[in-house]
Amino acid sequence: MERTQFHSPSPLPSIFGRLPPVTTPGQPITGQHRESLRAGLLTIPLAGVVGWALGSRRTGLAAGGLAALALGALRWQMSRWFCESPAYTVDGRIGDIELRTYPSIVEARAELESHSLEEALNLGFSRLACYVFGANTTDEDITMTTPVLTSLQDGMYMMSIAMPPGRTLPSLPEPDDPRVVLREVPVRRFAVLRFAGRFSHENVSQHERRLLREVVDLGLVTRGSARFAMYDSPATLPVLRRNEVWLEIV
Repeated sequence: MERTQFHSPSPLPSIFGRLPPVTTPGQPITGQHRESLRAGLLTIPLAGVVGWALGSRRTGLAAGGLAALALGALRWQMSRWFCESPAYTVDGRIGDIELRTYPSIVEARAELESHSLEEALNLGFSRLACYVFGANTTDEDITMTTPVLTSLQDGMYMMSIAMPPGRTLPSLPEPDDPRVVLREVPVRRFAVLRFAGRFSHENVSQHERRLLREVVDLGLVTRGSARFAMYDSPATLPVLRRNEVWLEIV
């Protein structure tokens, strides 16, 4: 199993001592999301009480049941609210473009033998999900994070996800699938454009072109190919999805 690490080109002075291992810093679930869930939970008994007051016990139970189903559907559709993401700093916003800096993280990545974006998304997510859900040397369930990143490099699609906050490369189990690789990634800066809609080549390419035009107009220098950041599952309604395209800037 390959584990890739980036090393400094020359040894650091001894006064710095031994550097700590790279860990993925977490972006905590916001209080707004917790409050939304708490408020939703309160609607279940409230709906039952209102239904009971306006009708009968049966009406109250039905109203409470419908409220519970609605909350469950919302929780399912907005599952990204309850997933951790790598922390980042926002360096600025220019129109719809956000400039971000991501610190060093640990990620799992897989190269994919796919000829289309849609096929790559299905294949890549399957491989990485198998790893985090127990297909590893210790049968460990690893917390899933967002977003899932997909890019096209040298004619090959590649998908990656950040490992949970606090996990270092040595602390992670090795994947059972040799096509999944763990590695440390250095600090990077990105220009980011957010959009909604389907996980289709047409939708992603349209926003990639827009982001590239904006970046060129701003005089920013880019490195590598664009990345498609997917925050939601295919079960989420397209209008509710959070999608992004990223371009690394130097």
